[in-house]
Amino acid sequence: MYSGAVIFQLLAASSGLTTIVPSTKIFAVRAQQPTNTPYIVYREIATVPLNTKGDSTDVNANPREKQRSILDTATVSISVFDNRYDKVESIAVEIRNALDRYHTSPSAFSNTISVDSIVFESAVDDFDEDYGDHGCYIKHLDFTIRINRILTNK
Repeated sequence: MYSGAVIFQLLAASSGLTTIVPSTKIFAVRAQQPTNTPYIVYREIATVPLNTKGDSTDVNANPREKQRSILDTATVSISVFDNRYDKVESIAVEIRNALDRYHTSPSAFSNTISVDSIVFESAVDDFDEDYGDHGCYIKHLDFTIRINRILTNK
């Protein structure tokens, strides 16, 4: 739940990446069509909260407010599209450089979240035979993001 905003901001801020793929060609869930390559699509696959007793030590606290999970773990898939395989590889390297092992304080995005960590998990190659006249190379990269939610109703 916030992972999309985090991913877009980090990718759009990466000068190494945006020299190859402008930020206007980084899309959530699906690319606008028609879109010429190269472009990037990111999507949240799953988010799992850390089920704890919350952030309150007060046993009389309202559990609906004080005992919500403050740490979510999200799996995000980022797909790179281009008509040249070497370019897909170069873009994937820049994405990994921008995201892998990233962490931040709350003020970097908003006063309600902070990124505990982003970890590169896996990558797989693909090819779309139906794209254009010659097809399109695709690389899917998966990342795990741990997001701290700073609750404001304490």
